[in-house]
Amino acid sequence: MQTKDQRYYQAYLSHQQISRRGLLRSMWHAIEKNDQPNKRTIARPPFAAKESLFLTACTGCGECVTACSLGLISVANQKAVLDLSYTSCSFCGECAKHCPTNALHISFKADTGLRPVFNADCLLKQQQACTTCQLSCPQQAITPDLTIDDNRCNGCGECQSACFMNAIRLGM
Repeated sequence: MQTKDQRYYQAYLSHQQISRRGLLRSMWHAIEKNDQPNKRTIARPPFAAKESLFLTACTGCGECVTACSLGLISVANQKAVLDLSYTSCSFCGECAKHCPTNALHISFKADTGLRPVFNADCLLKQQQACTTCQLSCPQQAITPDLTIDDNRCNGCGECQSACFMNAIRLGM
């Protein structure tokens, strides 16, 4: 196996040319790739920093787990994870108050990032009368046609808990 030395790279670069368009395009794609770590793929507790910062700051110490009186937070892969399968989040802020690394902090947005998704069992989708999810939503973020107002919805999970048809799941 031949090692690549300075002469190799000089020869390579003398035969390869890059246009201004190519240079700018490569810089743009590098910026786009750096945005991907900010996209959440796992539900995080409310008051979480943006994903890239959260992944760096959260040590998985478990202080937020202990602080959550509802038992909604657990640690998976050494990071805090939120599970709203059985009840909704009250946004009490105890998880953020007890976080020693500030991966969760009361000054960050009180939003889980989860949003309701309605399945075929939803009575409204079956043209039947039901307003349970709309009435249970403390943010009044669900419209009669089941549209979610993202500016109002904070992902608390109250609609999912209130739905007696199990027609709502929370997704990202």
